[in-house]
Amino acid sequence: MTAYSDKVREAVTSGRKIEAIKLLRAETGMGLKEAKHAVEELERSLGLPPAETGCSGPVVTLVGLVVAALIFYRYFAA
Repeated sequence: MTAYSDKVREAVTSGRKIEAIKLLRAETGMGLKEAKHAVEELERSLGLPPAETGCSGPVVTLVGLVVAALIFYRYFAA
């Protein structure tokens, strides 16, 4: 179990996961993978939902809109 500084805890609770990983690495000398796992463990222990990563939601929405527009154009704009 890693002892977390107040700065790391504050970054995690504020949703700044990357900042928390950077702080933890600077404070402890951990590698990237170990610090990431430690921050994720801290998130779980605090009962926080996992941080969302990537942009899949907006991309899926955009693709859906494009498909709908193409279908509309093909069937109704003859």
